[in-house]
Amino acid sequence: MRKILPLLILLTGFCCTVFAQGGIQLTGKVVHERTKVPLVGISLLLEQNKLSTTTNEEGEFVFVNLKPGQDKLIIQAAGFRVFELDVLLEAEQTQTLDVIELTAENQMDVQTVLGIIDDDVLTTEGDVGSQDIQASVILSNDLFLNKVGFKLFPYRFRVRGYDPFHEQTYINGVLANDQFRRVFNYASIGALNDLTRNGDVVNYNQGGSYTFGTIGGSENINMRASTFAKGGKVTMSYTNRNYYARTMFSYSTGLNEKGWAFTGAVGGRFSDKGYIPGTSYRNLSYALSAEKQWNEGAHSLSLLTFGSPVVRGQQGSSFQEVYDLVGDNLYNPNWGYQDGKIRNSRVVKAYDPTAVISHRWKIDEKTDLTSGGILHYGRWSNSALNWYNAMDPRPDYYRYLPSNFGKHTTTINELTAAEYTSLWKNRDPRVTQINWEELYRQNMNPEHRSKYKGEALYMVERRHSDLLESTISSTFNKLYDNNFQLTAGVEGRMTRSYQYKTVDDLLGADFVVDLDKFAERENRGNDRIKQNDLLYPDRKVYKDDIFGYDYDLDIKTVNAWVTNSFQARHLDVYYGMKIGYTDFSRQGNMRNGRFPNNSYGRGKHHDFIDFTAKAGLTYKLDGRHFISSNVAYITEPPIPDRAYVMPRVTDRVVKGLGSGKMAHADVNYVFSMPKLAGRVSLFQTNFYDQLERMAYYHDSQRTFVFHNMSGVDKVHRGLEAAVTYSLNQNWNFDFIGSLGEYYYSNNPMGTMNSENGMLADVEERVYMRNLYVSGTPQAAGIVAARYFHNYWFLELSGNFVGRNYMSAAPLRRTASAYSTVNPYTESITAYEQLTRQERLDANVTVDASIGKMIYLKDRRSLNFNLSVMNLLNNRDLRTGGFEQGRLDLNFPERFGSRYFYMQGINMFFNTSYRF
Repeated sequence: MRKILPLLILLTGFCCTVFAQGGIQLTGKVVHERTKVPLVGISLLLEQNKLSTTTNEEGEFVFVNLKPGQDKLIIQAAGFRVFELDVLLEAEQTQTLDVIELTAENQMDVQTVLGIIDDDVLTTEGDVGSQDIQASVILSNDLFLNKVGFKLFPYRFRVRGYDPFHEQTYINGVLANDQFRRVFNYASIGALNDLTRNGDVVNYNQGGSYTFGTIGGSENINMRASTFAKGGKVTMSYTNRNYYARTMFSYSTGLNEKGWAFTGAVGGRFSDKGYIPGTSYRNLSYALSAEKQWNEGAHSLSLLTFGSPVVRGQQGSSFQEVYDLVGDNLYNPNWGYQDGKIRNSRVVKAYDPTAVISHRWKIDEKTDLTSGGILHYGRWSNSALNWYNAMDPRPDYYRYLPSNFGKHTTTINELTAAEYTSLWKNRDPRVTQINWEELYRQNMNPEHRSKYKGEALYMVERRHSDLLESTISSTFNKLYDNNFQLTAGVEGRMTRSYQYKTVDDLLGADFVVDLDKFAERENRGNDRIKQNDLLYPDRKVYKDDIFGYDYDLDIKTVNAWVTNSFQARHLDVYYGMKIGYTDFSRQGNMRNGRFPNNSYGRGKHHDFIDFTAKAGLTYKLDGRHFISSNVAYITEPPIPDRAYVMPRVTDRVVKGLGSGKMAHADVNYVFSMPKLAGRVSLFQTNFYDQLERMAYYHDSQRTFVFHNMSGVDKVHRGLEAAVTYSLNQNWNFDFIGSLGEYYYSNNPMGTMNSENGMLADVEERVYMRNLYVSGTPQAAGIVAARYFHNYWFLELSGNFVGRNYMSAAPLRRTASAYSTVNPYTESITAYEQLTRQERLDANVTVDASIGKMIYLKDRRSLNFNLSVMNLLNNRDLRTGGFEQGRLDLNFPERFGSRYFYMQGINMFFNTSYRF
């Protein structure tokens, strides 16, 4: 590291001093036509000089080293109408253009889209939540990224198949992704649309003024008070999702004569009964931003605080047999009736209060230094049923389904199976939903099977994943007169993640004993091994007490990076390097009976030094046609959440723990003509030495198992294309497509460990090679027609997705599973069940939207927008699913896959008044 940093500094200094030239300077500012708010990250092009730049946080831009003569300034940004301006550049002088106002098309902003996403999709055990959409995609000025973000989020479309942790989200220039799972919690800014609609986006792995960049793209949400126009706004919305009503109010003072600006917002979302049975939503959000500028705006200090506490009842996935029995693909197994009222067993409670401070020093027109810090304490928990020496209470447990009665048991005759089928088809809530009253009855039955009087057989537990995190960073930007631009940054982060569970509801019982039910069943008579905490054996726990597991993860990182770019008449070049140090360790707060020697106290520190090197060039055929290429080699430390084999009960890490690696390359053709504009790209990203983990109940071992895969290699490659055609001032047509191939390229080593101690580091090769990466369609297309006239906005689009694969369970593809099935002597059905990866049907949907902007006196306005998705009300669209981590070679269909379905017709009506 000591050798690399001086080399970077020397190379950067050399590049910034060569090719010194003089020339004309052109400056200006870009704002929103209606709100007059500065537009950040807007790309501008000078056609004859063949130079481009982007606007900063004040919407300002600057071109340097220009040649005199007639030129044309071109702005083509997704979500705005095309802007072109003839400019006469006069020799040896600085010219400032009048303020440029861009007219927006009436598209939904990023938070409106996020607001209508079901952010409570059932996820795998231990996952805090799923993030099925990239906000940087929606905010992007790139046509392809912007459109797929709007149109394909119901299918959980992920650009280039990248996981959400390959995207970065900044707030006022400070990184806000957490370090535990490396994702940003978008729920923390829910119902705060008016303060989160402005942002600067870095597409893919390019560099920006606030970030070194990452392969999934980066966004900086600008919430500085001075960037909001003076005035207020009231918004009311209705939708038929998991909430049905939303309201928001915001007000901004604008920047006064003394250099102060204030902006505040409150919002909320509510439903007592969501569209999907059993779901609910209660949310109240707030934000306050204050800013002080001095020395004629050269210095700016901003303070921001926000939060969005939410309580929501979740939807769960289920089996196709269940959906067919009840005749409803939106069946939700998570709820049941208690005293005649709906009660959901899976209720999320989340609150992530955050404070951000940032300082910007505008040293001169072409130089600035931005520094800041962020502090947040995220609290997230999800409730779930738990039981001890009792029958599984979940209504869609496989043993309770009619198929299990008729085929796999001898004690229940066909008549009983037929009667049970009738109960399912008639949707008897005692069968199809959780029977809360029966759980209470068994808990209070004096003859129940527990040896402790008053102990709960059934209970509701709450799994907590809290996070205390702080980040400080500083970024320097300098544009030289020879069209070199230097960007450098440093960043330090500290995180403590608190992982534990508590007693939420004892369902009429008095207490529960803190024992592991799986360990006790397999090790009867061994009092030590069944204890969750040997420090307090046989401890009785009551409501709100911690039990089961309790541990912390401490994570520290330091990063430094530098990029340099140069623009010439026919060639643009950039390059950069990033170096980072990461350290994490586990602090166990319980001494587990199965792992007494490596569960309690401070565990071993794991540290990593990683680097990224990247470069790119753009060749300009002329002022409107460009060919570009980007390459990068990246190493990243393992995600702490995936580094431990069973973090809830032991400090042991995955064998051979090390950094993952990525190699990326893409080639792009970008064109921007008066009637036709777009981009065509080829890309490939190779992932090496990645970690993946799946948790499930192992039927044969009768325990909960963590299955870790290490040394995972994957390939993501494909084609992206987007073209927009402007017929005239009123009509525009978009043609967008993506065809990818995302697959595992090796057979990684898998390691199984069970929480009851019966399985310890059981290593087996997992045959994943040539299986497809799941969770996102690998083929997609959009055809859209847009109309704009007199501030009426109309749009109709058709959307296609295909090549969407089910998530493959490693247990079904272990070496031992293959060795037990011979395709020439055993059932071909069993063999295919093990090896085949299910591909979901291709789907087509139609969306439509209509909006109207009405301008009133004194800069007041009314806005109406109605968006309808899945206009044809198709209710049979599978959007994803996963194989179970269970296996029965005699009856392979016994453990079927679980599926997610898209809701039918879905609408969102939004009206707002600005004053």
